[in-house]
Amino acid sequence: MYGIDVCPTNSTDRQSLQFTVNRIIYTEISEYFGIPSVEQLVTNRHDRFLNRSWSQENYVCQALIM
Repeated sequence: MYGIDVCPTNSTDRQSLQFTVNRIIYTEISEYFGIPSVEQLVTNRHDRFLNRSWSQENYVCQALIM
């Protein structure tokens, strides 16, 4: 934020700064409440799906996974 008062900014610059602040706040809240990242959620769901598919006697699902 140092230098903002002397450098001209446009709405894109301000939106970029706001995005950064929002991202930092979201990260802090996620860590505090134990909310995993979207990447981790997708990985967990995919792994859980694969584990359920392998544990079933469904040959079609097993053939598609291979």
